[in-house]
Amino acid sequence: MINIEPKLKNRLDEAVKNNEEIVFVAYSLLEKFESGIKYVIGLSLPGGINDDLFSPIFTCVKELTTNAVKANIKKVLINEGIIKNPSDLEETVSKTKSVLNERDMLEYAIKAKSYGLSVRIYIKIESGRLKVRVINPVPLTDAQDERIQKKINTAKRYESLAEFYIDNPDPFAEGMGLGLSLVVVMLKGAMIKDAVFEVTSDKISKTYATLEIPV
Repeated sequence: MINIEPKLKNRLDEAVKNNEEIVFVAYSLLEKFESGIKYVIGLSLPGGINDDLFSPIFTCVKELTTNAVKANIKKVLINEGIIKNPSDLEETVSKTKSVLNERDMLEYAIKAKSYGLSVRIYIKIESGRLKVRVINPVPLTDAQDERIQKKINTAKRYESLAEFYIDNPDPFAEGMGLGLSLVVVMLKGAMIKDAVFEVTSDKISKTYATLEIPV
């Protein structure tokens, strides 16, 4: 059972019924936000939250959102001069990881909001497919884009994330591809045919993670 406020439940029910796109705005991963995402995914599946696809789909959406939240936090750290050299992977990863705890995440969620750094999750059930777009206002550099695409393409060859990580150890994986690799492996492990997953960036102001799953 998903704990969700009656008012929010009614709004989500109406949106799904009318085939409307649902937009969630997040600065951090809060329980209320997760409950809303879970509820919509449950509505999209024949077996609801008990459907075999529920857990892998929710995990994928959560991973994409987590990656976007981390990117926004990293941007705040850069803006505030805590990360002095963004091209230094060791500094960037270590300082980003240092604030990924419950107390600091809330503080940096407030800071991200003050900077206008929101994560927007667009969900729509259309033509038998669950369509999800996770957008954050931090563009990828060419080097970051190349790194991410390489991890995604490499992950397609593996059946488990553990196997992937053993063969491809990367001390800078946190927030830079491991979560995206998990999405690829989970979709494959759940035997979801014709799934579409891609990460793109306009290199100017936004990064997009797109997920389409037949339901």
